Amino acid sequence: MFTRLKVLGIAAAAALLVSAQANAATVIDFSTGLAGEGGSISWNGSNYIGSNIPIGALTVSGAPNNNGVALVNGYATGSGGGHYGTLDFNTATGMISIAGCIPGLSIGSVDGNGNCTQPATLMNGTIQQFDPTSPNGLVRASGVDTKNQDLLIALGLSPNTPFEFFGFSFATNPLSPNGGSSPAISTDIRNTAVPEPATMMLLGTGLLAAFRKRRTASA
Repeated sequence: MFTRLKVLGIAAAAALLVSAQANAATVIDFSTGLAGEGGSISWNGSNYIGSNIPIGALTVSGAPNNNGVALVNGYATGSGGGHYGTLDFNTATGMISIAGCIPGLSIGSVDGNGNCTQPATLMNGTIQQFDPTSPNGLVRASGVDTKNQDLLIALGLSPNTPFEFFGFSFATNPLSPNGGSSPAISTDIRNTAVPEPATMMLLGTGLLAAFRKRRTASA
């Protein structure tokens, strides 16, 4: 009986460990930063198209390395002055991507003055859900995406770490489906690493095997 309780205790502790690891997943957040208003967003009553929207900041938490805020620059311009990373998306096709340089993490090509001369694709994803009826200028969407492998390596993660974006939102002035566009006032794309089910499955299988072995030995 004691042996069985001990094994169950180990299983419970392992489950808590897995839960803690999942809760501490790396979060990568692309946002407007100091870029200010910029780019163009249009709405046809059903879908949104965004182009050349400036992304000025990358905020990382829960990563093995380089947590904190890093500046993103590139070809997009904003009311804050300067050049920033570029966000493009189209909810009709599901496309969403961010391109730019992160000098602090040696991502993309930067000249001696710190200007981004060759942006890297920082994020490339698919919009799976969004709110199509928010002409008041606030839209939320979600989906899955992949990150730049050099970025993941700089953060101490596997270059194949899967991510999902679950906090994509932007604000504009009220939009009309009859044409025209408005600049993005603020943008936020919050991403979290997806827990590895294979690792969790292996852990569960090992615990089950250990329990069965103990049970057989005590029979």
